[in-house]
Amino acid sequence: MAQELLTLNGLSKKTIDSTYKGMPEAMRGKTFAEFLATKPNIFSSGFHFPIATLRKSALDNNLERMRQYCKEVGASLAPHVKTTMSPQIAQMQIDHGAWALTVANFSQARVFLDYGFNRIIIANEIVDPAAIREIGKRNLEPNTQIIFYVDSAEGLSIIREALKTLPQAKVFLFIEIGLDGGRGGIRDIEGAKKLAQEIDGDPHLFVLGVSGFEGIISGADRSAEGLQMVADFCAKIVAAARLVAPYVRTEKIILTAGGSAFFDVVVQEFSKYEAPFHMVLRSGGYVTHDHWSYQKVYPFTQMSLDKQLLPSIELWAQVLTQPEKGLAILNLGKRDVGNDADNPFPVKRFHGKVLPLEAKVDHLNDQHGYLHFGGGQEVTIADVIGLGISHPCTTFDKWKLFVLVDDNYDVVDFIHTFF
Repeated sequence: MAQELLTLNGLSKKTIDSTYKGMPEAMRGKTFAEFLATKPNIFSSGFHFPIATLRKSALDNNLERMRQYCKEVGASLAPHVKTTMSPQIAQMQIDHGAWALTVANFSQARVFLDYGFNRIIIANEIVDPAAIREIGKRNLEPNTQIIFYVDSAEGLSIIREALKTLPQAKVFLFIEIGLDGGRGGIRDIEGAKKLAQEIDGDPHLFVLGVSGFEGIISGADRSAEGLQMVADFCAKIVAAARLVAPYVRTEKIILTAGGSAFFDVVVQEFSKYEAPFHMVLRSGGYVTHDHWSYQKVYPFTQMSLDKQLLPSIELWAQVLTQPEKGLAILNLGKRDVGNDADNPFPVKRFHGKVLPLEAKVDHLNDQHGYLHFGGGQEVTIADVIGLGISHPCTTFDKWKLFVLVDDNYDVVDFIHTFF
């Protein structure tokens, strides 16, 4: 008997309890729908700080901007939803034209399969026989297509061995192309051809195309040299596609790459492929963007503001004490915000109303942040500080709930995550 699918509407019926950070004490035992009906505001409805918010206006802007871009360049989008692990945000991306979802492993895929998403790219090799068998069975379900990577004869052998007891199973594959010193992927494109030849004719296995990830290139940035490194790697993927194409049994080979920093270079180089093909970008961080890590390198950063992505994530933390002049200690630390790319960026202060703030968080403890501000800035104990982030992936996994707010910080929804 097939498992009953979960619904996004069902999330609003979940009961608020102590596992949801920051929720008002008065709302414990209520459903999220009941809380939303009270028309809460994050500053006046009893929230306990820190809390994590998403600005809806920025989220909407980013969804629409990426939809427009993909339409302009003739690409499909399969956003990497490991960034948010949120079926609600994934549905927003599908509603804005996404062709598929991308995840990092089968455990992540199961979350989205359970919510009814049925075309999923697992952007990794899979060598777990149990996962391979489950994928092979799932691909027999109507309208379901789960694709994963292969980059070696050994990996291919494991796939075949796993499917021996499933005579009807289907497995859809991308051959991953890599680079020296990088992560997964075949280093020599002749190896991609040999692997495609080995798969050719197998009734259970279907090569759909080639893939790569340019975001792993060491030293890549927006300098001429950095962009050339990305272009060279994308050209390698194109060269591999030419060798693999004769063994693809669908109408068009798929070429897929594209993190959140260099997808314009991917489009530029993939467009040099001579035959009809299907271009799929896998950017994930674009949907919430950030204040630094992506902001400094992504393709739209030099465009007019109406064409840019906007940072959506804001964490709000409270000033606990001011033990020294120009220093405020926040009740937010490494357990609340990622700092693998940089510490959070103070951008706002709430003191009866939202005010701009120029300050810096220079380091974090597990539960505390050190906010430094100059003489021209006023910060007082119990103020609530709004902070932007760098690299959204490592902040999302700290929260099972984000508060979706409008520009007045009224709550419009609650966004659930499943890490």
